[in-house]
Amino acid sequence: MSNHLAIATVTATLQRLLQSVVQRDVDGARVTTLKPNSIGNSTPESGINLFLYKINHNLALRNTDRASFRSRKGEAIRRQSSLDLFYMLSAYGNDTELEPQRLIGSVVRTLSDKTVLTHEMVNHAIADATYLNDSDLATQTQQITIDPVDLDTDELSKIWSTFFQAPYSLSLAYKVMAVVIEGEDSSKRALPVREVGFGGVVPFGYQPIIEKVMS
Repeated sequence: MSNHLAIATVTATLQRLLQSVVQRDVDGARVTTLKPNSIGNSTPESGINLFLYKINHNLALRNTDRASFRSRKGEAIRRQSSLDLFYMLSAYGNDTELEPQRLIGSVVRTLSDKTVLTHEMVNHAIADATYLNDSDLATQTQQITIDPVDLDTDELSKIWSTFFQAPYSLSLAYKVMAVVIEGEDSSKRALPVREVGFGGVVPFGYQPIIEKVMS
């Protein structure tokens, strides 16, 4: 399980992973984490923009967490939230030299090889960012995987239309699952009822008892 820095740590880890390869494949390329309508404002001339555009609850793990919570009788535990993170990776650069297409190819190759965010990758990202010093994502036991998401033209159009005056860039989508965030407050399940009675409850002053049945 992880704390509140888990989502930001995943983004930083992906950024670090992709930065190491795109700058090798396209000279001067950088990986940014901006909203698509901010690309071009104080950004490099070529690169990949990594944008977290949607977060969903992982339904399978959510049901597992609830079942585990119900099964622990009287034990103090912390509730968990299991999340799936959806990222859009957009390429920009010199179209004459096909930089966007070269960058997308670099991303696809890298994420085909690296389908899991390992503890080592997470720890390196945390070490590079002081604002993530308190992140404990590397201790999460649930494996964090990276899977491609196929978006048709309509879906891409809907996503890009939410960004005011943002010109479309060649893009891919990926899903990172599952990030488990643990709550801080411990919950204790109530013990089962041992005895049921009507004592003191109107309209019966006491629980009626059948002493004998006769024909």
